[in-house]
Amino acid sequence: MEISAPVFEKDSISIAPPMGMGETHKLYNFTIQPNKNVRFMKGFNTAFIKINDPNIVTGQIEYPQPIIFGYFNAIEKGGYGSDIFFIEKGDYTIQIKNKNLDFISGSETSTNAEYKRLKKQLEIADKKLKPYEANDPRDIEYKQKLLKAYINENPSSYVAFWEIVNDFSKYGFDRSYVENMSLFSKKVKGIFSYKEFDKVLKIESSTGVGENFPDLQLNASDKINKSTFSDYKITLIDYWATTCKPCIKDVPKLVSLYENYKAKGVQFISVADDTMKERMERANKILAENKVTWENYFDLNKEFRTKLHATGYPLQILVDQNGKIISRKFGNLDEITAEIEKYIQ
Repeated sequence: MEISAPVFEKDSISIAPPMGMGETHKLYNFTIQPNKNVRFMKGFNTAFIKINDPNIVTGQIEYPQPIIFGYFNAIEKGGYGSDIFFIEKGDYTIQIKNKNLDFISGSETSTNAEYKRLKKQLEIADKKLKPYEANDPRDIEYKQKLLKAYINENPSSYVAFWEIVNDFSKYGFDRSYVENMSLFSKKVKGIFSYKEFDKVLKIESSTGVGENFPDLQLNASDKINKSTFSDYKITLIDYWATTCKPCIKDVPKLVSLYENYKAKGVQFISVADDTMKERMERANKILAENKVTWENYFDLNKEFRTKLHATGYPLQILVDQNGKIISRKFGNLDEITAEIEKYIQ
């Protein structure tokens, strides 16, 4: 791939998976060859390219995968991202026109042409959805209904597969993804990205609302299982970390909630995603300063993260007396409070 970006001369841009939740960057499977102007971080599937116009970027890839071109402005301390572009086998040229990362491709690949056609068909559904916000499940399912029709006609479409991944990363899990995933051909089902995403969806499906909370052995002495919930009407589990500013900001709010509901049969449990000694000490200090009296556990075995596919925080999960999950929200204590109030009434 030849990249021309004179507006970023002597500066750097990145090639990376589209931004999103759920650690979807781990689903990618390509490599970019490093050189004096290119640095590749395999763990994040991200390359940083120092622009000495033009730049030739080479690498290995087995099947089409969507990326964005990115730029971080150190002065403004803000980042910019382009529209999606599918990289795949072959030679092609990219011209980045401006600081907003608008670009044109010298020779459009078949995958990128298909992506534009599909997005045109999905435009009416996409307009109803808002990234990283609570969406009406019916709007998500409407889009997946359109995708279902497309996949039935194009079962080997990598573009349709990545559209489901993109929706998961922006709108969260929905069971309609599972149904659509089953429609793909053996060709798509055989790729690394499909297999890994299928694992994620199975975990999300088995730990979503209406499912049982999994048994967890958090460390050598602490565990959470069905008996943890049996003596309470409802349990709020707060998954947090000392590196998460919104988590720390929420602690006083959680304390207030606890004071309001502890006498009404509501149990509180915190699980911290901190494993280093200094981080664990800081966590205990934060809890002590806020006079937290409920149990806080450390997820040293990473079972909370893996068995619940907990890829971010603050994550609050409500569990009923029988160990069934009744709500799962990322950092929305107002909605969690409403769920508690509705349940205990």
